[in-house]
Amino acid sequence: MSPQNIILHGVIIAFYILGTSATGNIRYKKNLYAVIKDPEYDKELRPNAEGPPVNISVFVYFTSIHSLSEVSMDYGATLFLSLQWDDPRFAFNGTEPIDLRSGSELLDHIWTPDLYFVNVKEGKLHQVTMNNKHIRINPDGRILYDMRVSLVLICHLYLHRFPMDKQTCGLQIESFGYTTRDMQLDWNDDFAAVMASEVIMSEFQVGDPVVFKKTLNYPTVGFFDQLECRFSLHRELIFYVMEHYAPSFLLVILSWVSFWLSVEATPARASLGITTALTLTTLSSSARAQMARVSYTKAIDIWMLVCLIFVFAALLEFAVASYLHKKSETMYYNSSDYYSESSIPLRRLDLKDYTPVRSDILHHQELRINIEDGRPPETPRIARKRSFRRLSRTIDKYSRGLFPLAFLFFNSVYWPFYLHNYYGTDPMEKYYAEMAANDS
Repeated sequence: MSPQNIILHGVIIAFYILGTSATGNIRYKKNLYAVIKDPEYDKELRPNAEGPPVNISVFVYFTSIHSLSEVSMDYGATLFLSLQWDDPRFAFNGTEPIDLRSGSELLDHIWTPDLYFVNVKEGKLHQVTMNNKHIRINPDGRILYDMRVSLVLICHLYLHRFPMDKQTCGLQIESFGYTTRDMQLDWNDDFAAVMASEVIMSEFQVGDPVVFKKTLNYPTVGFFDQLECRFSLHRELIFYVMEHYAPSFLLVILSWVSFWLSVEATPARASLGITTALTLTTLSSSARAQMARVSYTKAIDIWMLVCLIFVFAALLEFAVASYLHKKSETMYYNSSDYYSESSIPLRRLDLKDYTPVRSDILHHQELRINIEDGRPPETPRIARKRSFRRLSRTIDKYSRGLFPLAFLFFNSVYWPFYLHNYYGTDPMEKYYAEMAANDS
């Protein structure tokens, strides 16, 4: 743990230790009771109600970040929210601050800012073992108000590069009813927003928070200060490589095995192609089931789609090669094209006893009769069937090289394109860092 976090932990623990006991400042509480019972005191009015706006200093300390959901686009966070402001009405002559612990009736009689989280879905103030809130009043009227809350906050995710993406989430704090004429918000000069070193997410690397301030104009209402804290979430890729990319990569390679199988092995090649196609379809469906239904394609969608195209292309290649091979199946020596009507084996023929009727039919360039091994004459029909068989084998031969080369080319384009941004600087992260620098 860094020295900075150790100091922050010590400060927070000290707040709660002091808040559980009034020893040492009980003699000053009579001053507090005197202010509260004063008829001119109104807890509904802000400090300096008719004067300049009250300045609220805000500090946020994240103790945990969890449950980022791509489907509902939100995340959970537990944090300490500390507010500081000056209220001259509570200034007293003393040397020690007054600490009001949780459950004190005086807490309800002190004016507190009406801040809310703009992007919150739901939240709660921790009540175990008591309400986790605390007020400290310093002799000069400086008030510290801190609380521990758990929130579910909206985080708009941009999943174009999922799962090789970086997300930016955060929180926005704003006054609900006080415009800038009555209240001005600012981040604490010493500690604005701090992420505890123990904050770890299983799927993301959590970056350091950056803070900035902006003023918003709401029509018919007025101008309001808004404090924003943003932090980056760098997704870990190894889970998706092992769960989706590696299996689909192996399935594509497995579909190429059919190119080395004989074209006559129809059951083996058909079952291999159909099995790989169905398995890859199931794998793609399981990957999409964990994601939000967005109207754009994600990086993993492109990968799965291309893998499916390669698998179905291998299945289609088998169909074409099988069809061409079937066309040549009739090329056997027992075909009627190979023998004469008398079915006399050519091996027993004697050319001295054979008188051709037409010399052009028995021309050696066209019939190519081989007396030694008895091969039959090759008619145009037989030559066409023989060419079908050669073509089916040629398709398998070229597919063994073309499919891997095409898939290698796709990988050489896909991975550098997405990994360049994955390991580089995210544009949104750079944008918020520049805003924080300009605000400071």
